[in-house]
Amino acid sequence: MTMTCCLAACKDTIVNDVAPLPTNPYDTLDYDPNVVPAIPVDSNTFLGIHQYILATRCAQPACHDGSFEPDYRTVMSAYNSLVYAKALKNTADSAFTYRVVPFDTTLSWLHERITTDDPVLGRMPLYDTLPQRQIDMIANWILSGAKDIYGDVPGYPDPQPSFYGIAAYLTSGNVRVDTARGGYFLNPFLAPANAEMKIWFGIYDKLDFSTNPFTVEDFLNTMTMVNNGQHKVKFSTDPLNFDNAPFVNLTTVGSPLTSTSLYGTPTEYYLNATVNTALYEPGDVVYMRVYAKDDDHADHTQIPSATSPFYFKTYFAFVVQ
Repeated sequence: MTMTCCLAACKDTIVNDVAPLPTNPYDTLDYDPNVVPAIPVDSNTFLGIHQYILATRCAQPACHDGSFEPDYRTVMSAYNSLVYAKALKNTADSAFTYRVVPFDTTLSWLHERITTDDPVLGRMPLYDTLPQRQIDMIANWILSGAKDIYGDVPGYPDPQPSFYGIAAYLTSGNVRVDTARGGYFLNPFLAPANAEMKIWFGIYDKLDFSTNPFTVEDFLNTMTMVNNGQHKVKFSTDPLNFDNAPFVNLTTVGSPLTSTSLYGTPTEYYLNATVNTALYEPGDVVYMRVYAKDDDHADHTQIPSATSPFYFKTYFAFVVQ
C-alpha cells in the first residue's frame, strides 16, 4: 500500500521541459505550380537591349511599333530589321549601308542615330535621348559582334543567284520566240524545228531588294563575270533528270541584250547559250537548267532546281514544233 502511494506521488511531479519547435517561415509560402519566376535578363545581350531599351523607349505608337522599320515589336523583328538590314534613311553623303554592322560602330547606322548631334537628322529616340549607359550597352553589343539571342555572331548575308527571265531569239532573222507560250506565260514556249536559237538568261545576285533588282550595276558588281564557263546550262527532255545531259557554257557579254523580263519589265541580259532544235524530235519538250556561280558559294546554284515547282520548270522549257 505504501509503495503504491509513493509511485503515484513521483508520477505527479514529472515535468515535460522540451521547448516547442520554432515557426518554419517556408510553411507560409504558396508554391503555385502555374507561376514561373522571372529570370533577370543580361543587359549586355540583345535580349536585354530589346527588353530594357528598344521595346520600352522606341516601340512607341506610330513609331517603331511596326509602323515602319526598324520594327521593335519583338526581339526577332528588332534583330532582323537591324543587323545587316539596309539603311533606308541616310546621311547626305549616304555614308551608311546597313543599320548594324557587327564589330563596327562607325559603320552602324543605329549607333549614329543614337549619338548624332546633327539637328537636321535628329538623335533617336526623338524627344527622349538615351542616357550614356544605354548608349554604351548598344555600342558594346555591336563591338562584341552584334550577337543574336543565341549568342551567335551573324554571318554576312549572301543570297544565292536568282533569275528574272529568259529571252529566246532565232539566230536567223533575230525573231523572238519565247513569248509564244500558248496563252499562258509559264507554258513551254514554241520553237521551230531545225532552227538555231540564242537563249538569254537573266540571272542576278544581290543583297538590296529595296530597288529594282534588274539593273546593270547590280548584276556586274555581284556576279562572277571574269571567265566564261563559270555559268552553265543543261538541256534535257526529262524535267527530273539532267544527269546525262552535257554542260553548255553560258557566254557572258559586256554589251547586254535589252529585252523584257518575266514580269514585262525592260531588262538587260548578259548570259546566253546557243542551241539547235535539230537535236530534238518535233513534239519534244526540252527543259533547261542553269548552273550559276557567284563568288561566295562553293557550289553552283541550280535554276530551276530539282525541287522547284513544276510551273517554274515549264517556264524554262520549249516545245519543238
